[in-house]
Amino acid sequence: MKKKLFLLFILCHAYLYAENPSFKEIEVMPSSYAKDYYTWRFLQDKSTKKPEALTAYKWTKRKSSKLRKAIQKKVGYVPQEKKFKKKKDLKNYIIYPSTASKKNLKNLKKLYKKIQKQGKYSDVLEVMSSNNPFEKLAIFPAKTQTYILNGVSYNYRNKYFNNPFTQKQLKELFNESQFDTSIEKIVTNPNLLKLRASLLIPMDNNLSFQSNFLLAINAVSFEKKEIALKFLKIARQKTNFQSQFDQVDFWLYLVSSDKEYLNLLYTSPQVNLYTLSARDSLNKEYPKVIIPNLGFYHINHFDIHNPIAWEKIKLKMKKTPNTLATLAEEYNSSTTVGVYSYLKEKASKYQIPYYPMPYRDAMWGLSKERIAILYAIARQESRFIPASVSPSYALGMMQIMPFLIKHLAKERGEELDLNEMFDPHIALSYANQHMDYLNKWLYHPLFVAYAYNGGIGFTKKTIRKKHLFKKGKYEPYLSMELINNIESREYAKKVLANYVIYLNALGTQIKLSDLLSTLTDPSQTDRFRK
Repeated sequence: MKKKLFLLFILCHAYLYAENPSFKEIEVMPSSYAKDYYTWRFLQDKSTKKPEALTAYKWTKRKSSKLRKAIQKKVGYVPQEKKFKKKKDLKNYIIYPSTASKKNLKNLKKLYKKIQKQGKYSDVLEVMSSNNPFEKLAIFPAKTQTYILNGVSYNYRNKYFNNPFTQKQLKELFNESQFDTSIEKIVTNPNLLKLRASLLIPMDNNLSFQSNFLLAINAVSFEKKEIALKFLKIARQKTNFQSQFDQVDFWLYLVSSDKEYLNLLYTSPQVNLYTLSARDSLNKEYPKVIIPNLGFYHINHFDIHNPIAWEKIKLKMKKTPNTLATLAEEYNSSTTVGVYSYLKEKASKYQIPYYPMPYRDAMWGLSKERIAILYAIARQESRFIPASVSPSYALGMMQIMPFLIKHLAKERGEELDLNEMFDPHIALSYANQHMDYLNKWLYHPLFVAYAYNGGIGFTKKTIRKKHLFKKGKYEPYLSMELINNIESREYAKKVLANYVIYLNALGTQIKLSDLLSTLTDPSQTDRFRK
């Protein structure tokens, strides 16, 4: 009887939230991506009046491309935001490196001569109209160098900038914050061999943890162990996050073979790719995680399908961060297990890992492997919060983008309002449908995670690169660190660790090392490689 009532409750709320909030309801919502999402829906409503549309647009937290397109369609233009105006240098001819990349050298030279005759200048054109852009680049300050390095297209960078930095250049660049972006673009690009080789000089710097770690990985790929160790030790000093300590310590072990680093990883409270791999190397059991088994209680003051209700909890968390454990108990129910687990884990400062396994009735008949990957993704995407909204309006527990929701609904022959994705049962059903498609091409959870986050086109292009996922001393770890999309790179590592924990919890004993060992064998992982 309880199950029938619960399903009726869900259906009622799915119907209720197919109705979008009114102008007055949007006005009082806390500033958030959820409010932006509802504003986006409001702007697309044919009955919305232009004055209200303009006002609602002003309230938004982030003027995303979706919002700009919606307001343009509604009122015929995009309102300009008031910004602090810098004094304009009328002699500076503004042309972005990405724009200049599309022009051939002959046209760049003509344009540069033209602006010079007008008494104007352009650092970008001076570099990019040169017969040797890389050599010309070196005469400018580090900030200008990185601006151009980062702004040009991938092909332009390969064609003109594959030359070694001088030591003098590097001393300046290593203290320029924008060089963090440059390092990401250089180290993950196998075509920039000369440029990458010139980075094999460890020195004190003001760069981020990520940059120093990538410089170490770059040294590993050149088989420069001592240089790699120096950069890893610099990286370790640049962080306070346990997950990054784990990442560095694992690589310190791989490069040095010092088992003390494995012992450090064994005592880490974090569950991640590196700590699980260390336990495999030590032949130790995986850490115990908490899988909440909560009773069914109706939480009267909270609606799991309402993104604004979730935003209000987040505001409480910020206002009273020392009461998270107490706040969690307000959501001690199987219906709100995502909120409960999130608050409990955050209250423990992520020292105690929570791995909820809710909504099993929505996965009836699915294999353990499919359930494990759906749980692994849900934990990473939303921490099982059904009413999650991302900055790009990925919706619900499984964070599915609106365009994909519409595509999946069309495949089913259904008419579905986007708000219905806040029902976790519907979200899981649609994610499972998308997983059917991904699994036609990809069989390995790591590659599936790349595709779920970055798209199947990105994944196909990535795993077919000649330098990735081939047999080698540090594989597949080296390839996993060289994926050239940082978001997908880190996301997939977390999903893979989640997958291993969940599959074991579901009764299928598996080691992470067993999964990693298959990544260099296309017959076991995908249909894209030969």
